[in-house]
Amino acid sequence: MRRWLWLLWAVLAIPALGLAQSSGKIVGFVHDASNDEPLPGVNISIDGTTMGSASDVDGYFVIINVPVGIYDLRADFVGYTAQVLSGIRITADKTTEANFGLKETVIEGETVVITAERPLVEKNITQSVSLMTSEELVNIPVRNFNELLATQNSVVFQDNNVYIRGGRTEEVGYFLDGASATDPLTNTQAVYIIRDAVEEIQVQAGGYTAEFGGANSGIVRTELKSGGPDYKASFDFQTDKFAGEGDKFLGTYSYRNHLGVASLSGPLFHKNLRFFLAGENNYEGDFQRRFSKGFTFDQLIDTNPNADPNNPDTVSLAYPDGFTPFNEQNRWAMNGTVSLDLSPLQFRVSGVWQSVTTDINRQPMLRILNNRNFADENSSLLLTGKITHVISPKSLYEVNLGYFNSSLERVDDYFGGDWTQWWDSLAVSNHTGGRVEYASRYSDPDDYSFNGFPFERDGAARRLYRVEKVNYWSGGLNYFGQIGHHHELKIGGEARLYQVRHFDIDPQVISLLETQNVANLSDLDPALVLSNGSVNAYGYDHLGNESDEEIDYGNGVISLAPKKPMDVSFYIQDKIEYRDLVINAGLRYDYLYTDDRELANPTNPVVDRETNYILASEWIEKDGFSQISPRLGVSFPVSEATVFYLQYGKFVQKPELDDLFWGNSRYREQIGVGGNFYTNPVGFGLDPVRTTSYEIGFRQQLSSVAALDIAGFYKNVIGQVQAKTITVAPDATISNYVTLDNGDFSTTQGLEFALTLRRVNRVQAQLNYTFTNSEGTASNEFANLGALNQNNPLPTTIQPLTFGQRHVGSVILDVRNGPENKGFFRKAGANMLFRFNSGHPFTFVTTDGLGQVNAYDAGIDYMFDTRVRRVLEPINNSTTPWNFTVDLNLDKSFALAGKMEATVYMRVTNLFNTRNVLNVYDRSGNADDDGFLSNTTLSEDFIEANGGQRYVDLYQALNLNNGQSYWDRLNLQLWDHPRQIFLGFRLNY
Repeated sequence: MRRWLWLLWAVLAIPALGLAQSSGKIVGFVHDASNDEPLPGVNISIDGTTMGSASDVDGYFVIINVPVGIYDLRADFVGYTAQVLSGIRITADKTTEANFGLKETVIEGETVVITAERPLVEKNITQSVSLMTSEELVNIPVRNFNELLATQNSVVFQDNNVYIRGGRTEEVGYFLDGASATDPLTNTQAVYIIRDAVEEIQVQAGGYTAEFGGANSGIVRTELKSGGPDYKASFDFQTDKFAGEGDKFLGTYSYRNHLGVASLSGPLFHKNLRFFLAGENNYEGDFQRRFSKGFTFDQLIDTNPNADPNNPDTVSLAYPDGFTPFNEQNRWAMNGTVSLDLSPLQFRVSGVWQSVTTDINRQPMLRILNNRNFADENSSLLLTGKITHVISPKSLYEVNLGYFNSSLERVDDYFGGDWTQWWDSLAVSNHTGGRVEYASRYSDPDDYSFNGFPFERDGAARRLYRVEKVNYWSGGLNYFGQIGHHHELKIGGEARLYQVRHFDIDPQVISLLETQNVANLSDLDPALVLSNGSVNAYGYDHLGNESDEEIDYGNGVISLAPKKPMDVSFYIQDKIEYRDLVINAGLRYDYLYTDDRELANPTNPVVDRETNYILASEWIEKDGFSQISPRLGVSFPVSEATVFYLQYGKFVQKPELDDLFWGNSRYREQIGVGGNFYTNPVGFGLDPVRTTSYEIGFRQQLSSVAALDIAGFYKNVIGQVQAKTITVAPDATISNYVTLDNGDFSTTQGLEFALTLRRVNRVQAQLNYTFTNSEGTASNEFANLGALNQNNPLPTTIQPLTFGQRHVGSVILDVRNGPENKGFFRKAGANMLFRFNSGHPFTFVTTDGLGQVNAYDAGIDYMFDTRVRRVLEPINNSTTPWNFTVDLNLDKSFALAGKMEATVYMRVTNLFNTRNVLNVYDRSGNADDDGFLSNTTLSEDFIEANGGQRYVDLYQALNLNNGQSYWDRLNLQLWDHPRQIFLGFRLNY
């Protein structure tokens, strides 16, 4: 009942969530330059817009709701020379101060233009904020969004995941033009943002105001560009295809990448209607970009037990140098905004869309003989609309609307998404002209076995089919009012309504047609399909057809309806701004409903013993969760050059919905059947994760061109998700089972340091460094499975977190000649990015044996089967090596006809081709040695049983030189990317 009351409120209040203000404010003081007396009635306007204000009797003025961007601010007053502050940057939710000192006019119509500089010390910001602007992004050598974030303080980028101040990767919130851009299933960024479409990126790690929710460790705010009064266009193309596949050039390889970006902006039919549009195609022939080493093996003999012993197949293998086949990604994307100014009404629409196809192949070396590949096709669309009604020069309200939709489907080279044909030998034979032969009607070819290593034959189809759809509708109502000179009041109510569907199945389930002697899948018992196909479904029936209702097949066998979570929140916030004191105080209320369910009696649920399904009557609806979160930030501007600040806040975030949403068949496997410790534990009844955060900081301008920012922080997180064992009742008909629970906690403390050097003598620099000590009971929800497998108690004391990096930092150095310089280096520049980190924790272990392993994974299986390993030290007591990476961008611009300019450039990532170690084997602490071949006690029997030296050579080529089994089993890489060189050409108009 409570859920429906909230739903009614959401409908009446215009459903909304996470649509925070994505504009800034300009305040200032106008005075007579000769005597410092305030000048009332001065007209203040922003060139090229309808926005403006007038100074009051105290000379004070304020302009609210200024979109993020760069503007010229103009002051006009009769009898005084007009003055323009040129190049003022407006940042989201920031107060920008712009003061005018006007002189009495001498020449009628004269205008004084002053170039504005971004202040080195921000007085009105009450927490640590890292900012990247469009001007800085255009020259930085990296383009990947997460790598851009990694250049900022408090951000750790590890294994393609972003962590902020010791929080797990799912504790970061993402916002685009004020709207939430977080995927609710994984709590990661849900949209693709074109770098050339970005006006600014903010990373707020030290806390954030009450208008933001759904994030515990930090938020990333991205604002898109807007159209201006003049037409502008650009085209950028870059590629690394300077050499053939596998050919070496300048110490590296071509990964068959190209990137093309085009943008257009300006007025649309009328000066008050403006647009910005950017489109991108990013093709990566090898998106893994690994330090891979090619190999060739001739005359390998198939020893598969099913092979003909009298006439075994003899095969040669060839794997390329420096290029990973079947790891292709092709992305098309568009980002755009449209703005309409019908003062006092303003309208803005933002949209981001992408369609990307990504190959799914973590075993390229074992699948080198199989030309059949599978890929994930993903598309996403986020549309946001904002209607602003300016009530007065100092107050307004906004109505926000939003729609998000994403879909993912796994497809096959042969049959696309028709999974019913993937294992059908007749369909495969017809498709390949008889080239591929199956072992039987519904059984694909047996693997080759070369010295114990399994290599897929051509046409093998061992993949799960998967389809997933997520959407939400959102909208909201926010009020903003400037009360007097000192109070900025914001009040808002927000909500978001989701719908989530998921279906995956093992396509080999089609073999039931033969064993059950039926013609169609629809003729099969749904219970057989669900259990034999390992189906995980909600919002679909047992065969993958969309269903909006729950389907009860009887005996506990159910296909669930789509999940419909909902978030609702309210906030009130007052920003109090005095010359020597700034206070940001707010309260936020969150109601989080996950549409989850939990077992009424988890220690003894009733299971139908015919089907092993938990009966529907055993489940009850999970109640929603509510929390009031205070937020407080205080800034003390001691002088124009010195600022102290404090930040405190409580934050709440619902867990990843992927941890909560499971089909009934998965609960059957984990609970009804039991014993599945090696599958991911299923979750139910989880509560949100809660964080309390503190920060104290100091900003100091060191000179006219340099400033220092130091911040200390501490936070504690409770209710993080962990795996745990449910001990069942003595009279239960099931065994103990593993599920997920809110049992982990963590603490983080650290210090961050930023040194900013404004451009002087052509040089601009930024140094960022963060020291962080991140400790907790576990690094992720599955970290304690090893303890559970050995019936050990869960840890209750904190230990270093696996993703924690004590020392992380970056140096960005930009050297640039302007149009005033002469000679060849006129309008030429270089941007160097130096990144470093101290590695991350791991634990040395030893093994008493190999356990249940095969020739392929003998060196890695102990990292899963914890029964054969013993730790040699406290958990995460050791650390992987330091990493150092230098990236470089060199560019030279030329003036063409009219306003057109061309730029040629070279972009190099990992300039020195440093083989940085990302991860290591727990047995050796080394990325090059898994401790198997080098330990003859472990390996001599395997070597003898699998062909002696030929087995050693294969193992060395696959697992030690290329880390194949490590990548396959852990979905991690041992080494970072090698050097990559792009040559590019850019046109600007």
